[in-house]
Amino acid sequence: MARDPAQTRGQPDAAEPPPIRFRRFWRNRGEPFQGAAFTHTGELRTWAGNDLDIIIAPLDGAFSEGGADYEAVTSLYDIPDEFVWERERGVTHAYGRRLGGAGRETLWMHFLAVVPAADIPGRQPNWQKWGFVLTWFPKTEKPQTDNPAPNLAAAPETTYTVAAIVFEPPVETLQRLISFGQSANWTDATVDPFVLVDIALASWYHRVDDVAWRVTHLVREDEVDIFRRTGMLRSTDDAAVTDLDLHRIHTSAKNAIFMEEALRAAIRLVDLAVSDHESVLKDGRLIQENTHRRLRHRRELFHSTRLRILSCQARIKNTVDLAFHINMAHDSAVNLEHSRSVRLISVVGLVFIPFSAVTSVFGTQFFSPADDGRHMQVSADFWMLWTTALPLTLVILAVWRATERREPLKWPAPARFPLPRWWPEAAARKAMPTARGGGGGVLAAATELANLGSQIV
Repeated sequence: MARDPAQTRGQPDAAEPPPIRFRRFWRNRGEPFQGAAFTHTGELRTWAGNDLDIIIAPLDGAFSEGGADYEAVTSLYDIPDEFVWERERGVTHAYGRRLGGAGRETLWMHFLAVVPAADIPGRQPNWQKWGFVLTWFPKTEKPQTDNPAPNLAAAPETTYTVAAIVFEPPVETLQRLISFGQSANWTDATVDPFVLVDIALASWYHRVDDVAWRVTHLVREDEVDIFRRTGMLRSTDDAAVTDLDLHRIHTSAKNAIFMEEALRAAIRLVDLAVSDHESVLKDGRLIQENTHRRLRHRRELFHSTRLRILSCQARIKNTVDLAFHINMAHDSAVNLEHSRSVRLISVVGLVFIPFSAVTSVFGTQFFSPADDGRHMQVSADFWMLWTTALPLTLVILAVWRATERREPLKWPAPARFPLPRWWPEAAARKAMPTARGGGGGVLAAATELANLGSQIV
């Protein structure tokens, strides 16, 4: 039965996904910076073609709602299919650039980094992932000059219509893009679109660097805790090792590994951006030259943070080794304490074993009191005790000795290496094979060298 539109007006339809809201900022020459929110891509198409467009959209991919809207966005801004495919396939880091018709170019990047969670048991870290797409096409304008030279045609200056589409960007990226659009230097992006690439990489560096400092802080806490426990080695209290949170240490190590991966990927992105920018770099263009230098500076910043993470990994390894040694030292202290108790028991046993042996022997049927009651009478079969006990004792000792027997330590024979002809002992060694039957000395030396190698291995 069909539903009455009048009755369902204003009520959300559970069968249809909610519309995706896009946040859009734009600016044209001679106009102020503007922004608005949209619920469908039709409005984006209406307002397309500005000098600078910044589109904020939800995360792309087949796992998001509103697939038709994403198809419209990819068609409107010429987003490559590879970009969406990479997100659907879970590609964490990627960089690509494609040339289109009418001079249109498209550049895209993927970013991913782990954000360590608070120190709460069972809390999993968060993942920051987002996508960046930059598309531009040229338009030629005449330079504005107050006093144009007579009879000289002004050289055309190539500018671009630029659109940046970012999918769920971090706060740092959103703030930097909006600040750039509001600034007086926003036209730099129309001269060199890689200015927006530098903004994306710069904001990503600040995000990753903050996470790296957080990882460093967690590693420092682990070091302080493990150093505090080193002072408890003299104590046999189990709290010295039972309260050691090895899970937290390994979690810090895992975060450092993830961060090192993110930094290496970011460095790779910057390298590719620098390489691509060199292909469009023109002599005498101050904006492009400054952009190129800023990109190279971003690369050094990422390298600096990566060195800090590598240091954290080395410190974590030192912490894990120290935790292992603390466990070993604690076990040694406990074993030493237990060995004292065992030694005390052994001393007590040594004192009472002779008395026990004497009472066991005289308590047998081989001894009986005499008729007068003042002496003991030894049985004529007393020899049976010795003929049974002594061989049994010898057999037990022999078995024990056989199990405790070890192979004697064999020292390898010194190997004989060839000597130079001018060495004094070379002539004497050369005469040894003849005296031993010809060639025997060389064979013996080779055998000794082979034996030495097998023993070392």
